[in-house]
Parts: sequence; C-alpha cells; structure tokens
Amino acid sequence: MKIIIAKFLVLLFATSMIAPRLSIVSGDNPRTIHVRGDFSTIQEAINNANLGDTISVESGIYYEHVVVNKTLLLIGEDNANTIIDGSNNGTVVEVTADNVTITGFKLQNSGYGWTRHGVYVYKANNCQIKRNWFFNTCHNIRINYSRNSEVMQNVINGTPYGVTMYGIRLENSVNCVALDNTVSDCVGGVHLENATECLVKNNYLAHNDQAFRLYSPCTYIVIAANTMYNNSYDGMIAVMPPNATFSDNLIVHNNFINNTNSFIIQSNGTVWDDGHEGNYWSRYVGFDSDLDGIGDIAHNITGMYKDNHPLMGKFSSFNTTFGYKVDFISSSQISNFSFSQLNASHASLTFNATGEPLTQGFCRICIPKALINGLYVVKLDGEIVTQPQTRELPCSNETYEYIYLNYTSNGHVMEISGTTPIPEFPSLPILQLSLVAAILASLAFSAFILRKKSLASRRHQEHPSTIVRFRL
Repeated sequence: MKIIIAKFLVLLFATSMIAPRLSIVSGDNPRTIHVRGDFSTIQEAINNANLGDTISVESGIYYEHVVVNKTLLLIGEDNANTIIDGSNNGTVVEVTADNVTITGFKLQNSGYGWTRHGVYVYKANNCQIKRNWFFNTCHNIRINYSRNSEVMQNVINGTPYGVTMYGIRLENSVNCVALDNTVSDCVGGVHLENATECLVKNNYLAHNDQAFRLYSPCTYIVIAANTMYNNSYDGMIAVMPPNATFSDNLIVHNNFINNTNSFIIQSNGTVWDDGHEGNYWSRYVGFDSDLDGIGDIAHNITGMYKDNHPLMGKFSSFNTTFGYKVDFISSSQISNFSFSQLNASHASLTFNATGEPLTQGFCRICIPKALINGLYVVKLDGEIVTQPQTRELPCSNETYEYIYLNYTSNGHVMEISGTTPIPEFPSLPILQLSLVAAILASLAFSAFILRKKSLASRRHQEHPSTIVRFRL
C-alpha cells in the first residue's frame, strides 16, 4: 500500500509541473511556416520543414491524411474552424517522430477499424496532443509504444449514428498522461493496456459504454479526480492475455455518478482508496455518523472488491498560484474558488457552494498549512460560524488542516481565513531593485562568456592542435 501511494503522490506532483515541451533536437534557426501562405497543404509544409520548425495552419478544411515524421510544432488557428478531414478513410494524423506537439485542430472522419484513428502516435516519445476537438474518428487518440507523452484538454465526441470505439488509448507505453480531457459517446472513454506508471486525471467521461478500461498487463497506474457520469458501466478491469501482470494500480478521488452498472472486474491488483479517502459513488448506501465526509462502511464495488473509505460527497480540487491545491469533498457544487493574501501574516480562501434548496449540505475542506496554518476563521455568507456548525477534523496533521462545515443548501459564499507562512510580496521599489540587479547580473554573465569564448579562440589560433572546452 505504501509503495502504491508513494507512486500516486509522485505522479500527481508530476502533473502539477506539466509545461510546454521544448524540442530536444531542432534546426539552427527554427522557422514558422504558414499553410495557405507558404504552402497549400499541411503535408507539403511538413515535407519542407526542418527539425524544430513551427507549422501554423490557417482556418479552413483540409482533406488530408497527415504524417508527422519529424520534430515539429503543428498549430491550428482554432479548433472549431481549422479542420483536418480524413474523408471517412484511414488515419487522419499519424506521428512517428519524438517531440511533436499537435494543438488547435478539429480532426474528423477517419476510417472505421482497429487501425483507424484521429491521431496515432507510434513509437514516438515526448509528444503532446492538446486542445483539439475530435468528431467521428474511430479510435480518437492512440498513444502506442511511447514514453512521456501527454494527451491534454481535448474534446472527443463520438457519434449517435455510428460506433466510435475509444476516446483515448494508452498502450505499450510508460509515464504517459491523460489530463483534463472530455470524452463522450464512445465504447470506452479511456483505455489502458500494457501501460506502466501512467496517470489519468481530471477527465470528464460521460455517456460512454464504459468510462475507462484497464487491460493487463498494467502496473502502477493512477486514475484520480475524474468524473464518470451517466455511462453504461463504471468501467472494466480485464486480464487480456491470461496470466499477465496486473498490479499496484490506484483508483482514488473519482466521482462515479449515475452510471447504470458497476465495474466488470476480472483481476486483483487495484486499490480503491489511499487508506484514508476513496471515491464518490452515487449508488453508495452507507452513512456518515461521525460527520467527517467519509462513509462509515465500505462500498461494495462488485464481488469481493471494495472501496474501504467511500466519499459522502463529490471530490473537487483547485490549484493556487503558490503551487498548492485545496481539495473538497462536498454535497454541493463548488465554484469560484480563489486564494489570496490579506496582508503580511494573513490569507484567505473563498468559494461558492451551491446545492438543492432546503436540503442539508456539507463541505470537507483540506487546506495545506503552507497556505493557511492557524487561527482559522470560517464565514458563511459573511457571518462567522463556530462549532458545532464547523469544526476541525481529527485527521488534521502537521501538513494539512481538515475543516468540516455543514449548512442548509442553496447558494452560499464561504470564506476561510487565518495566518499564513507565505511571505508578503515585496513592495514595488524592492521589485524594481531586484529587476535592476538581475539585468546587471545577466550583462556581467554575458560579458564573462564572451571573454571565455575570445580566450578560447585565441588559444586555438596559437595552438591549433589543442582542443579548448569550457562549460556554461
């Protein structure tokens, strides 16, 4: 259990550090090539590009089957009107080179079959498929034999009049991420097979046959903070082929809402909670007598498989500009979250909680003590509330403060304030002095490098057989 949770924490931290990738290999002078400016087709632009170039594609419909076989940044003008259409045949875009980014397109009308895709990344590492819209593509995004690739912020719509197979497939891959995507009306929302140390997080999977599928062998997979809504099945965990390794996978902090059927599970090797918190299940029939936001009895998933710490409300999480996130378990819809410093020693977080009128609601809030670490004041619609309406939970520790608040649902504005260890931002004069100091330091360093290069050049001229090296 400790090993699984450690892997979970490492993967979640890694997603907080996701940033645009830089090409590892690029030409001496990367260019921006314009489609419908420099070339009439996307493929022609790719064929004439150098490693590391950017290809900017003007809005319009491009009836093409694109192959990206070199390191490039492929950018559409916008993902509603920059359309690559496969004419109901083949794969729309295939990627066979490392360090490729594809963003800003609508990809539509692939062929139908196991080898027909919207985007197919094959034997290529460090690729990003992000902020695209997929429609009527059989296997929308497939990552196969890849390391460190990311599928982020895409919208994938199946079709009501045909069969759309899978939204996102991560296969034979290591350390890949599916983050912040929306997948609907597919056979499977997210499919993982022979995957290791992959993360599926913050996705919205709705109206699919199965929200997600794990096919063995799968190891150290983390599926966290996703919402699975109105699918035929929560998901499927299957052993294919038989006797393949299936172990150390963690499913936690997900919201399983109004799915018709529970999981189809054929194998051990999956943990359904982190030892303290599990998942939210709309079909859970337990209770919470100690009012801590966690069910008192386990949720029976299917057969012998259980979530030992089911959540009594939906899970949501919000990032702050300081690199820490605040987690909620609540019967209400949480929105308009913000965190701010009030002065040198105090900070506050505010949010809206909306629920069904005249029903009893609650929030369980997990606040990092790196943000607010004491003298907590809780306000509901501007009025201070105290025990028993709000209280500190016994699970609070040196790192996190857990606060439980109950109320009559409707629409509420809530605020939690207290002391903060975050230093106050420096005043404008100090910022200006710091900027000047940074500029002077940069100029001094540049002069130093030029002197080193000049010295190296003179030594080489005086002693041609001597190789002179220096490190920046």
